[in-house]
This record gives sequence, structure tokens and C-alpha cells, in this order.
Amino acid sequence: MIERLQFSTGAAVGANGSATATGHSAPVAGEVLAVHVDYVDSPPAATTDFTMSDEADPASESIISLTDQATDIKIYPRRITEQADGTDILYVAGEEVFEPYVVYGRLEATIAQANAGDSVTATVWLET
Repeated sequence: MIERLQFSTGAAVGANGSATATGHSAPVAGEVLAVHVDYVDSPPAATTDFTMSDEADPASESIISLTDQATDIKIYPRRITEQADGTDILYVAGEEVFEPYVVYGRLEATIAQANAGDSVTATVWLET
């Protein structure tokens, strides 16, 4: 079943160009199929960073990492799959196999190097 959830970083706090905020989704479990990143209050494109991860992931692997940009975007994040020994699974030499990120817990979204009051609203589609 596909589910859709939406959450915000909340309003960034701090000086213009270095303000930050972090927000969390409700607990989720499944595979991240797509994410729409909606920048709110015109953050500066030259410096604004956005990351989204699974708060419970021991490896702290970023599902999305956007640097120095503030244009709304829809992303279909994927990661390279590995074999039991940690080597990449390949279709053929040099062509990796990609799969959606598996999450369990709250998603964490952070906006950084923005202006005070800026935020991001993340819309996430999950296969549960």
C-alpha cells in the first residue's frame, strides 16, 4: 500500500545565511518511493542546504542531501544495493542496482544555512 505523509522542518532560527531548523514526521515503516521538497519563505539558493534521513538509522545515511539550492523539487531517492559481503550488486560491470531506502521510525528533515523564518515542507510517498 502506498501512503503519503507531509511534515515540516519548522521555521529556521538564527542569523540570515546561517539559520537552521529540524523537524520530524510521525513514525513510519516502509520504503521511500518519492519526496517533494517545498521551500517556504524564499530561502537563499546560494547557501541553503536540506537533508532528510531516518532518525533511527544507526548509520545516519542521508536519504536526501541538497546543497546550495532552494528550488522546489520532486526526487525519487534510491541507494545502491549490496551483497552480503558489502560489495555492490551490479547488472553488469559498472552498472549498479538501485533500490528505495528502507525506513523505520521518524523521518528527520533539516534546513541549514537559510534565513530566519525559512522552512521546508517535505511530502513523502512510502510503500508500506
